[in-house]
Amino acid sequence: MQQRPQQNRPPQNQQMTKFMMIEFVFMFAGLILIFVISDPSIRNPIGNALNVVFLPLLGFHHKSPVLTLMLTGIILGLISSIPRYFFTDWIKMGKTQLISRAYSQAMREAMKNGDRVKQQKLQKMSMQRQMDQAALSMNTMKPLMVTEIFFFLIFIWLYVFMLSLHYQYVSMPWNLNLNIVTARLYIMPLWMGLYTLGNLAVGYFVTMIMKYIDFTYKIRKIDDEEAKSI
Repeated sequence: MQQRPQQNRPPQNQQMTKFMMIEFVFMFAGLILIFVISDPSIRNPIGNALNVVFLPLLGFHHKSPVLTLMLTGIILGLISSIPRYFFTDWIKMGKTQLISRAYSQAMREAMKNGDRVKQQKLQKMSMQRQMDQAALSMNTMKPLMVTEIFFFLIFIWLYVFMLSLHYQYVSMPWNLNLNIVTARLYIMPLWMGLYTLGNLAVGYFVTMIMKYIDFTYKIRKIDDEEAKSI
């Protein structure tokens, strides 16, 4: 009986499959983190074990919890932003964003004018656009897979650290006697918001500085090459 030859998957399908697998890994890691944090029998032993290293280094023996939160966010922002920068193709990202904006504008005009033929053509182009965006996202997420375990452990330690504060009241500009453990910032605890703020702010500014230095160097290099060729 003759076997039918196996058909190779199109590159677009393979790329989308890889991207979905990476997304699944991050989602699964997030679920594990939620499970560990919600179970004191698992969370507390891990956090207490990590206290040996992180309590004197970042915890300041519970004396400055706000500084601990901000400093932890800053360190993790540095660790995540530096490898992510080098794994990101910024030129391709800029082109993809321009194409995406042009595609959205063309689709809106086609829908506004009732041009079904143009809408069908644009819908056929949509798959390639999604593949390009998935490829960029996948390359950006690759370094995070390496640092995910470190972030995982740091967050567990930080959670245990906050719950074990001997004195939970701190002074903030809007409240001089604020319980940093129970206070909330919209949908999240205040301490988590401070940690996230430090993380995002540092990650953003480090990326901007590295992009400025990197692109300035590349532009000068291009200018020098053009000057030599004249």
